[in-house]
This record gives sequence, structure tokens and C-alpha cells, in this order.
Amino acid sequence: MRVIKRKGNRILTAIGAACLALTAILCNVPRAQAAVQVDMAQTGTLALKLPEDEGSADMVMDMARIKGADGTANGELDVHAWKVADMLETGRYELSGEFEGLGIEGDAWREMSLSEEGWKNLAAAAMDLIYEPDEDGKPVGEPKIPATYDKAVHVAEDGTIAEPETLAGMELGLYLVAVDTAKSPKYTYTFTPMIVSLPWSLYQYEGASGDDAWQYAREAFLKPAQEPRYGSIRIIKELTDYNASQGDVTFVFDVAARENGEEDAEIVYSNVVSLTFSEVGVKEAILEHIPAESVVTVTEIYSGANCELTVSDDESKTVIADGEDGNPVTFYFENRYDEDAKSGYGVENRFRYDTERNTYQWTTDRPGIGGGTVNGDKAEAGE
Repeated sequence: MRVIKRKGNRILTAIGAACLALTAILCNVPRAQAAVQVDMAQTGTLALKLPEDEGSADMVMDMARIKGADGTANGELDVHAWKVADMLETGRYELSGEFEGLGIEGDAWREMSLSEEGWKNLAAAAMDLIYEPDEDGKPVGEPKIPATYDKAVHVAEDGTIAEPETLAGMELGLYLVAVDTAKSPKYTYTFTPMIVSLPWSLYQYEGASGDDAWQYAREAFLKPAQEPRYGSIRIIKELTDYNASQGDVTFVFDVAARENGEEDAEIVYSNVVSLTFSEVGVKEAILEHIPAESVVTVTEIYSGANCELTVSDDESKTVIADGEDGNPVTFYFENRYDEDAKSGYGVENRFRYDTERNTYQWTTDRPGIGGGTVNGDKAEAGE
């Protein structure tokens, strides 16, 4: 009886261990495995979207002014997709082609169970294989690995991408999606590369609470970042008549740029620049790093001893971004010798904008604002 009892105990113990092992196996089934088998005869469709939150409204509407390859403002975005991994019938992934050497540690990515940071790192590693990074780690030059799919999509005036402009007929797999840097007249846009699964299931993201059916069409939201663009202005001064006996003569210009040209609009750039003549001729000053599409006014506030202003280009003009036709914007002024001689020479004082008084104050100690070149030399503020 004792032998039978011991054998029974061993049998019960073995059964219990087997049950525990089976429970552990079932609990560790990857999320992607819970969905039904993938229909390998299907193809994927990817529709790209822009941020829809209220805080992004102005940005995405400005993106409609991005210039395309033909130079027109048509909101064109150049999209590229690389298939990093093949989709298997089981819902797992296997690195494919030139991405087999990606060197991903662990197995979590195969079941789409990486953390958000993990997916960012995977996208960054794939980008490093495709492009040569610059000193800041940003991709430069032509891709070393050709994209699996290329597509030009367009941002409409309401800040949306047209629904028909999707990437259709895509092979099933795990994709790296990247968008080229794009420029509107006022801003430069860069986009964070992202990893996209085709097909996908809610179960991948929500676990047991999500539907395990594979979906072969999906939407993906682009993540744009906006940086302001800058432009330059050129001030040209011509002295047509000059009396050498009066010595050097200096002309001083006040430069102010406002956000939209309205008198009560924010001042986004302020500077004072001077040009000195010792003979008849033409000189110029170039002021740089002025926000694109700001409205600039240049005023000759001192016309030099013994000279009078004959041509004054003091109308407001809109700054054009570097690299665009029409940059830099030019302001032209002309002076001649005035027979009614006046005493004095030049000015050593500078204007400084007093934000509390909302006006300009004379000062002999004005900090540098802006900058540029005068006749090829670096022009400091107030020079």
C-alpha cells in the first residue's frame, strides 16, 4: 500500500507540474500570435495624416505653402518607405534584405511589443544604415539603400493630406517611413522617421482586450517639427556729389522688422547701421538673420553733415528666405552735397529700442543685434 501511495503521489506531482508548464507557455504566447493567421495574398495600404490637435492648426495650414519640385507652392511632401522586415503568416517578422544586419537585440520587436523608446531606437538604427549622418546625427546625401516605395503627397489648404494620396499595394511587412525636409516661405519642416506594421491588429497594442483580426489598411500620423527661416536685406547708399574739404561723411539707417507689418505688431528684428564716405560712389550694407516674411522698414535717420537725401527707399518690404529668388531684399538711398554747409561730422551715438517705453533711445553703448556685412566686411550693430 505504501508503494502504491508513493507512486500515486509521483503521478499527481507530474500532472501538476505539466499543468503549470502549460499555463506558463500559454501566458507567454506573443501578442501578435493571438491574431488569426495573416492572409499572405493581401497587400497593405498606408494613408498618411498630419496632426489634428488645435495647437498644430497653424502649422499644418502653413505646410500647404511648401514648394514642390516644380517650384510651385503645392504642399508637396516626398515620402519614402523601406521594408525593414518581412511579415510571416504567423504574424511575426523577420529582417529582410539589407536590413538583416541591423543587429536588433532581443525578440520583442518580432511581435510588435517594443516600448515607444524601443521603436524610436529601431527607426534611428535603420536610418543610420540608409543615410550617412552628419555631425548632428541628421541624414545627409542620397540613400545607400533604395526605398521600397516612393510617394509624393500634398498638403491641402485646410492642412490635410488628400485621401487618395495613399501608398497602396504594399507588400506585407514592417516599414520604416521617412519624409524629406520641406520648406514653406516662412518655415523649414523636418519629420521624425517612424516604424509602421502592415498588416496590424488591435491585439498588438491592446492585448486581450483588442480585436485580433488583421487589418491591411491603416493610417499613420506624421510628426513634423517647425523651424523658422531667415533672410537678408541689402541697403545701398549712393553719394552723387561730394565736397572733399568737408571731410568724411556718415549716413545712419534704422532697421526694424515686425511680424506682419502692423504698427502694433511684435518687433522681431532691430538694428542700426552706418555707412561712411570719403568720396563720391556707392556702398552697401547687408543685414542677415532676419525672420522670413517679417516686414522691414529702413529709415535714413542721419544724412550726414553737409548732405541732403534725394532718394529715400523707406517703404516697407517683406523679407524673403535665404535661397529664394528675390533675396536679399534691397533698399536704395541717394544723397548729394548740400551747398548750405553744416558743422559737425557723423554720429557716434546709436539707437536702442526701449521695450518699456516702446520707443528708441540714443545710447553710446548699444549691444549687438542682428549683424551683416558692409562692403564685404562684417557689420556689427550700429557700425
